[in-house]
Amino acid sequence: MKKLFSVMLVIINLNCFGQSKNWFVSFSIAPVFGGPSASLKSQMRAQGYGDHAESTFDLFGSGNTSYPRGGSVAFLARGGKKINDHKCIYFVAGISEKATIEGFHAQGWSDGFFGLFAGTYGEHVSVSYTTYQLTAGYMYSFPNSRAKIGVGPSVYLLSYSNAFNYIKNETHASLVPGASFTTRLPLGREKKLFGIELVFEGNMAPPVKMKSDHTEGFEPKSANMFSANAGFAFTFRK
Repeated sequence: MKKLFSVMLVIINLNCFGQSKNWFVSFSIAPVFGGPSASLKSQMRAQGYGDHAESTFDLFGSGNTSYPRGGSVAFLARGGKKINDHKCIYFVAGISEKATIEGFHAQGWSDGFFGLFAGTYGEHVSVSYTTYQLTAGYMYSFPNSRAKIGVGPSVYLLSYSNAFNYIKNETHASLVPGASFTTRLPLGREKKLFGIELVFEGNMAPPVKMKSDHTEGFEPKSANMFSANAGFAFTFRK
């Protein structure tokens, strides 16, 4: 399935570059809000994996880590071909979310080795996941404005694995349909071959029921598939 997404991304980019006029290709890296990370953190807290871990290194100081922790990021490519002055067909492909969410349940305190490397010990759990996205739709622009808004159907592939005390388990995957909307705001003149744009992407899909490989520890229930990302995109136009 990952190979299929890669092939489709190549086809999309080749199609855009094959046009002599009125096409664009952009690439962005942006933080993600919502999505599986938000629901996983909430479930970890509810199951007792939201404790603090304190570590003391004597001469080197000490540290305190709050759980659950972890943030997600999106790596997306967009391409499109202008149909008329206010409408174009566009594609989005790539990774809409990638993250590792960690939780910790404290069970006691260890004095370490002669007072060195003392700290809290307990159960460490994590869920690593990647959400692949493929979208095709129409994008509209408005008179006397550089802002553009697009919407279209999407398909998402959620690949994830659980770990208990740093021992990774089997990788699972779920394919779900959904929808996506995109907002692009070019910064500067669009007549230039290269430019920077402010982009916003919203994704919507039904929640995914997650599987657990553990007889103990954290048991993920479901992953929220409503998410958004915002950031800057590097864009090529012709």
